[in-house]
Formats: sequence, C-alpha cells, structure tokens
Amino acid sequence: MNTFSEVQRFKIKWAWMGMIALNGLFIYAIIKQVVFGESFGTKPAPNWVLILCEMVCLLLLLFIFAIRLKTTIGINGIRYRFFPFQFKTTFIQWNELSDAYIREYNSLYEYGGWGIRYGSPKTGNAVNTSGSCNIGLQLQFKNGKLLLIGTKNPDAIKIILDEVIASGKINRHI
Repeated sequence: MNTFSEVQRFKIKWAWMGMIALNGLFIYAIIKQVVFGESFGTKPAPNWVLILCEMVCLLLLLFIFAIRLKTTIGINGIRYRFFPFQFKTTFIQWNELSDAYIREYNSLYEYGGWGIRYGSPKTGNAVNTSGSCNIGLQLQFKNGKLLLIGTKNPDAIKIILDEVIASGKINRHI
C-alpha cells in the first residue's frame, strides 16, 4: 500500500506581510532612537518599551513561522498534528470511519477560518492551514461526527483512499 505524508505551513500572505512590516517599523524605531539618539515620533516611547515591543513582535513572527500541519496516511490509518496547538499526534484508524473522500470546501464560510476549527454539526470540525487551499480529506466517523483535514495534494490522497476502500478497511455505512 502507498503512504502519504504532507507538511503544510501557514501561508496567508497578508498576515506575513503585516508581521514583517510591524517588525520593520520597530527595528527602524530602535535604530533611530536607541542607536542614533534621535526621538522616534513627537511623543517617543522609552527605549525599553520599543525593545520590548520588538521582542513581542519577533516572538509572534516566530510563532506564526512554527505553525504547521503534518498529515501522514498509511496502511493503519491517518495521523495528523497541528503544531504548536496539538502536543500529541492524533491517530485515526480506518475502522473508525464509515467514509473518507476528497472534497472542496470554503474555510471561511463552513468553518469560520483556518486552524483547528469547530464547525456546525452539519460541517463538523476542520484542521487546515492556508487560505489558498480549498480541498480537503473529509472523514465521516461511524458515530456520525465529521472531520476535514486540509491538503494541497488531493490526488496523492485519492490513490491511497481508493486502495483502502478496495481492501475493505473502510466499511461504508452510508
């Protein structure tokens, strides 16, 4: 059986550009005020405030950079971890599912955004990372719950799903 592994990162450009611009502004302010001794603005903040603000912005930028969704699909089931929000990998065995398929979705409309999302009973929950990704692996559990895992490689997942369904590992109860 084939295996699938994918790592997705947070790639919403406006968030990246905003954080980079904010960091640039504070770096400029620190250089102007702390290094060259010129006031930054008409009511300049103390040097320690500028440095503290830059440290917070830098930590936020590093945090956004660290966000990643790792998905692995193999013979035993599906593993996913949304770091740093999940400390442990979640494992779903094939026999827990009544169906699994690839589908298009609208993250904002169906789930209210990106990340670990808790949708309605109709849409279920979702785990996704990127605004440009609108295709996911829809899982339907035997207890009726739904989970959508975003992917940028639906064709590779489809090959594995076809093998899993053909082997009888998912006994469809639809």
